[in-house]
Amino acid sequence: MTITQGAKRGAVFMLIFLILFLALMFVSIVLNSVGISQNSNVFISSTALEIVFPASVIIYLWLYKKMNGRDMIKSLGLSKDKISFYVLGLGVLLFFIISILGIGVGLIQSITGTAINTNVAVEFAGAPLWFYLFASVITPICEEVLFRGFMVPRIGIIVSALIFGLLHFSYNSTFGIEIIAATIFGLLAGYVFKKTGSLYPSILAHILVNTLAVAMLLK
Repeated sequence: MTITQGAKRGAVFMLIFLILFLALMFVSIVLNSVGISQNSNVFISSTALEIVFPASVIIYLWLYKKMNGRDMIKSLGLSKDKISFYVLGLGVLLFFIISILGIGVGLIQSITGTAINTNVAVEFAGAPLWFYLFASVITPICEEVLFRGFMVPRIGIIVSALIFGLLHFSYNSTFGIEIIAATIFGLLAGYVFKKTGSLYPSILAHILVNTLAVAMLLK
């Protein structure tokens, strides 16, 4: 059996990723053992998991679809022709829609007197600065590549949004508000991606949403 060039590259990529993942785990264990950061395992593990998202997409497209880098970028809606002021405007609009929903939740709390806790602050408790930066910029890109760029064309907007929503179950928020919010975002972002074929709107919106959340935690 002849091993294709794409398969060879995919194998090399997986080896590099495995080494990187093990290195992150090793650093985490060392930091924890010397008491520099008792929560380092959690944050580095979360970081590694986020890196797995786009890595798995690349491996799949490389090994099984035999795509080169240019084809991957095009299939994920990241080519140059997919970026414009129009699609970036859609990203800003998507951000404002999600922000309005957040304001609506705040009004419900004020009117009903019911506390709706998102537990984001708990999840970020003790996080180093680099993790805040990672969550603001890198996490949105990693997640959009997998859930919108890869999943939407293959399993549809609704299913991909539900999976994305369930990914946020660990926040243990009141009424599952984080799951609901993430699912709504997934539905809207998936729809925009489906209509435009561009991943840039959802990436921009996701970065803005996460950056706002991080800024509120740091204030």
